[in-house]
Amino acid sequence: MNFYDEVHTYMRKLCALLIFLMSFYITPMAVHGTVTLTAPSAILIDRATGRVLYSYNEHARMYPAGLTKMLTALVVLDYMDPDDIIVVGTEIYNVPRTSILSGHQAGEHITVHNLLRGLMTRNGNDSAVVLALNTVRIQRNNHNVPFVPGMEIFSGMMNERAEELGAVNTHFVNPTGLHNDNHYTTAYDLALISQAFMEHPLLREIAGEAEFIGNSLGDLVIEGAHTINHNWEDSNQLISGGAFHYSYATGIRSGTTSQAGDCVAASASRRGVNLIAVVLGATDPERWHDARALFEYGFSTYEYHELLEVGQNIKTASIPNAMLGGDNILDVLSADNFTYLLSASQVSRLERHVIFEDRFVEETNDYYSYDYYELKLLAPIMYEERLGSVIYILDDQVIFEGAIIAAQAIQERSLDSDMDFYIALVINNVFSLQALPYWLGVAGVLIGIAGIFFAVNERRRSRRSWYSRR
Repeated sequence: MNFYDEVHTYMRKLCALLIFLMSFYITPMAVHGTVTLTAPSAILIDRATGRVLYSYNEHARMYPAGLTKMLTALVVLDYMDPDDIIVVGTEIYNVPRTSILSGHQAGEHITVHNLLRGLMTRNGNDSAVVLALNTVRIQRNNHNVPFVPGMEIFSGMMNERAEELGAVNTHFVNPTGLHNDNHYTTAYDLALISQAFMEHPLLREIAGEAEFIGNSLGDLVIEGAHTINHNWEDSNQLISGGAFHYSYATGIRSGTTSQAGDCVAASASRRGVNLIAVVLGATDPERWHDARALFEYGFSTYEYHELLEVGQNIKTASIPNAMLGGDNILDVLSADNFTYLLSASQVSRLERHVIFEDRFVEETNDYYSYDYYELKLLAPIMYEERLGSVIYILDDQVIFEGAIIAAQAIQERSLDSDMDFYIALVINNVFSLQALPYWLGVAGVLIGIAGIFFAVNERRRSRRSWYSRR
């Protein structure tokens, strides 16, 4: 082997070794079901119902970083109005200068609305502590609550709010999301928090803002107020433009710490379908790819199906004991609307059951045979009276139960009603204009019969007269 061949062999081995070593540092792409993700924990839910559409390690304990601020905003708005004005204090000096800041100054006058923009759009930790401390002071009716106990009290308020939302595996110790080993949550819990966040009109609006450029008091003019002009750009690259912009994205918040990794809670809307995706512990830029992959899976797999609408005919029943002369066929109607997000395979597995209250059902009735006229219900039935329920079941779980009502009133048959019916029948057939031809016919027959009798009598009388003259 010559010198060049030895060098070539050596280089091939070196390249193979480098590739082997690099494989330990490249984030693996994991295929979970039909979604390819890099994140160790993720979830996709229907924003309207909170129903889980896709999940992977959604209950694993993770650090939330700046996604914490969604819950901060919810607690703040439980106690303050967006138009309230806050004077920033020295609490901002308790935030690490190396963390993300909105750039507030002590003595700055700013609306709660714009502080929430600093919190969500800029992801400012100074905005978070200003909001948190002032919320506690209002809640305690004490404007002298110090910073440290104020943060402890606010963290307790956050945990109570999280539990109310069903986020029972969440424990927060600050309003910022700065790392603390006891500050943790799960993708599932953050999805619930995200859902509540997006239900609030103001927060939903802020979540979709790619930037904020304006004065801390907006258009308000207060004599002697110290204001600042802010210029904040959202770090959620799904909505802020650039290479990872997603045209259907509507929010919400991204966050990063060395312990939490790169995280995002995102929302997107397409053709009336509103989804929320949470990605935790990823890296950049994979978190944006993961969120997009979850949304594309959701939009391509699920669509809304209108399963019921008010007044829709569910079944038709015969009423064997209905009063004579009245309706004996009853339409059973839905009293509710029901629209549900379903995949094609779920549509094929969906079951519908109609259950009637016992007092309306004949003992011989087949409860699970609902062909027209095979279903028999018992009168009396009032107009729009609740007859029972319509139930939808998917994979052995009840997903909807609504009322079914009567389209019309049906009276019960009785001896008195039968007598009334036959009397009315006679009256209607004997003493009505419709019966006049029959009466004329009867009169004609009677007149004819009377004429015959008269003719016969006249003939007999004539004969007797003739015999008497002889």
